[in-house]
Amino acid sequence: MTKENMVAKTAEKAGLTQSESKVLLDATFNVLADYLSVKKSVSIPHFGTFDVRIRRGHKFFNIFRAQIMKAPQKYTISFQPSKEYKEKIQQGLQG
Repeated sequence: MTKENMVAKTAEKAGLTQSESKVLLDATFNVLADYLSVKKSVSIPHFGTFDVRIRRGHKFFNIFRAQIMKAPQKYTISFQPSKEYKEKIQQGLQG
């Protein structure tokens, strides 16, 4: 699903115009990014939890340079869906 499709579906379900729906989705994603950028988790009831985690640095072999290199640690975003959301997805996939 693209952002354009998401805007159209949101507008249809919420009874909004597509421009209003786009503003709403952009604002929602911006708020989500703002909270995650200060390492706070975001929990949305009946949907799931977004969290910031640290991926440890690791060594890897670069075949083009023929040497062992080290990847630095970095922050990554994780998502843990709620139980209700998992069940809804399973029902949709099975039916």
